[in-house]
Amino acid sequence: NIGRSGAENKRAREAGMINQSLLTLGRVINALVDKAQHVPYRSESKLTRILQDSLGGRTKTSIIATISPARSNLEETLSTLDYAMSAKSIRNKPEINQRMTRNSLLKEYIAEIERLKADVLAAREKNGIFFSEETWAQMDTEREMRETEIEEAKKQVEIIENQMRVVREEFEQSIGLLMKRDAELKDTRQLLDNTEVELSERKEELRGVKVALEEETIVRRAHQKTEIALDSVANGLKGVAKESVHDVAALSKNSSAVLGSNSKAVAKFTQAMSTASKSLTTSLNDFAGPSNQRIAQLRDDTESFKAKEIKNLESYSNRLTEQLENVQNTMQAIRTHNTAEGDAITSLETILNDTYDIFSTGFSLCCQQTHEELDRTSSQTLSEAHTAVKTIHTTLEHVLQETAKFFEREQDALNKTTAVVQQATDNEVERLRAQNRALQALVEKQKVDANKAKDDLLQKVSGLLVNFVNEQDRGLRDAAASLQEGNGAAEAGMQSLQQQYGQMVGSLEQSRTSLIAFSDQSRSETKRMRDGSVKTLKDAKTALQNRIREDDKTMTKSIEEFSNQILQKTQRMSKSSSNAFTHHSRSKRARIDTTERLNTDLQNHYTAMHKGLGYISEDVRNFAAQSSATTSDLVHRTSAFQTTTASQLSVVQKATMALSDQGTKEDLPTGSTPRKRTWRYVDEWGLTEDRKTLLETWRSQGISGVGSETFLAEHLPLPTEEEDLNEEPQTTNVNSEPISSRSQSPSPSEQEVPFVNSLQSSSSSTSSTLPALLQPTHTRQKSIPTLKKASGKAFQQPQVPLIDSRNVYTTRGSRRRG
Repeated sequence: NIGRSGAENKRAREAGMINQSLLTLGRVINALVDKAQHVPYRSESKLTRILQDSLGGRTKTSIIATISPARSNLEETLSTLDYAMSAKSIRNKPEINQRMTRNSLLKEYIAEIERLKADVLAAREKNGIFFSEETWAQMDTEREMRETEIEEAKKQVEIIENQMRVVREEFEQSIGLLMKRDAELKDTRQLLDNTEVELSERKEELRGVKVALEEETIVRRAHQKTEIALDSVANGLKGVAKESVHDVAALSKNSSAVLGSNSKAVAKFTQAMSTASKSLTTSLNDFAGPSNQRIAQLRDDTESFKAKEIKNLESYSNRLTEQLENVQNTMQAIRTHNTAEGDAITSLETILNDTYDIFSTGFSLCCQQTHEELDRTSSQTLSEAHTAVKTIHTTLEHVLQETAKFFEREQDALNKTTAVVQQATDNEVERLRAQNRALQALVEKQKVDANKAKDDLLQKVSGLLVNFVNEQDRGLRDAAASLQEGNGAAEAGMQSLQQQYGQMVGSLEQSRTSLIAFSDQSRSETKRMRDGSVKTLKDAKTALQNRIREDDKTMTKSIEEFSNQILQKTQRMSKSSSNAFTHHSRSKRARIDTTERLNTDLQNHYTAMHKGLGYISEDVRNFAAQSSATTSDLVHRTSAFQTTTASQLSVVQKATMALSDQGTKEDLPTGSTPRKRTWRYVDEWGLTEDRKTLLETWRSQGISGVGSETFLAEHLPLPTEEEDLNEEPQTTNVNSEPISSRSQSPSPSEQEVPFVNSLQSSSSSTSSTLPALLQPTHTRQKSIPTLKKASGKAFQQPQVPLIDSRNVYTTRGSRRRG
């Protein structure tokens, strides 16, 4: 930000150029990050052209972004970080040296050789120039370029000196202008002091004018108060006159209007009452008919509800009876099952006792049968084992044969694989040897060509050419030697691979031979094992039979001992089973008692429910009877209400007719005189005091607004006396104004309360009073009405203005009188 840096003039222009270069650099960075087709290196700045190889080129580039930790520089910090992140996304591909191809290198060397040949030829001829013309031209060009640069530098120095001279002149002019501004500033300060003195004098004059204005304002307000009081008195007298005139004229008019409106109201009321009574009679008749129908319908619905509910309750009672019978049948079935269970327990006890006897006597027989069965089973098992041994031997023979066939197939596959690998190895070795021979021939050919070129160029540049040819020959030999070494290593690797593969094949062949020998040995051992197994089974059969005989004798002896123990245990078990049967019978008796109690409870519950249903049916009958009685009473009440309403409506119709006949009589004149009424009005008021007294009173109060800064803004100049001469008298017709103007008459101010008089009038039959406090009106001109009698015409009087227009002032911004 150039403005925040404080740079000016040339520094500001320099900062602008730097910002322009950085802006162009940012565009280049954005183009590189976005991988645009065109990168504007040469657009507006030389900086991007100089840094072209550093931005996305083949050099290593480092960019250092400096930021400030202060919050005031937050915007510049974020911009710098965004700039650095964009530059960080650029990917360079650095290289140590420039990439040179073989053709370009040879071309460069040939050009150098030609130039050296020309230099050598020029030195040999000794024509005064020991360089070639091309070299001399190049040197001359460089000299001219240096002279041009020197001249440009001199011109640049002259430009800088001219700029320094201009800057010096501008500085001198600025110093002169500064001195001139100092003098003007002194004059201005002197003028300001004089103006302040004059302003203080004007303030004193203004204070005096404010005091005079405030005094005039006090006098004006006093006159205004007096004017308001006089206006209130005039309005009161005007109202009294209008009321007295209007009362006499409107008395008969109001009386006739009231009588007419009363007659119309009575006639309208009579018609409305007659219509309403007729419609009410019709409505009652309409209500009585449907009401009787609804009551009859309600009675029928009650009877049907009664019959329906009684029927439902009877069905519920029948269902409960059926459920009770089902429970009793279930209890009878439980008793039957209990009897059957007792019989089953008895039979079980008998069977158990029989079992004890059979077990004690038949155990010996069972053991003997078991011994015979064991002998028969062992013989059968030995025969089956002999058969199984034969089957296993046959299976092993088959497995060994299949294994030998598998090994033969594997041997054939290995032989084929070995032949393929041997042929591939021989081909690769032959190819590498041919490549070595071709490379050797290429080296020899290159050497012969180099020797031929050396002989041709030996006379021209012997030393340089020998070194060049030797270097080239050495490089070719080194390349060929490295290739030959690589081919030899590859050939040795292939041979070692072949040897390793042969060793692996030999080891596999050896393993196959050993496995075949092992299978033959296993076949012979299996046959020998079969023979041994058959012999062993025969020996085992003989030993088993001997062992069974011995076990028979031992078992017979053990059975006798065991039978005695079984007898004792049987006796104890019989005793235990007797106790168990006794306990079961007790539990059965308790269960039967519980079942009986449950049956009794269910019967009691069903009996109570049956009684409840009976009570409900009785309640339904009672409700139906009560509803019927209620509907009958409602019918009687409705008939009575209809009769009473009809009689009352007839009375109302008679009263309405009487009101219509007697209430519409006319109000005939009687010739009586109206009564007197009291008229009240104001007949005294005060005048404004003289100017001197008003000002002394105001000064004694000590209230002044001269110190206010807004005093002049609240007042305007006094009106001239000529404005009051343009006032014209106005006339008012008393009879043309409405009576409602009496309610709008103003009252005087609180300081001047007018005196109230009473005036007796003989032309009014009523008395009225006017309010003693009258509010001032908001109109500018009011008049005091005077009654003037004219033959055959209403009373009229001219209006004289009561307000002194010279004492009326308004604040700034308000409207003037006009």
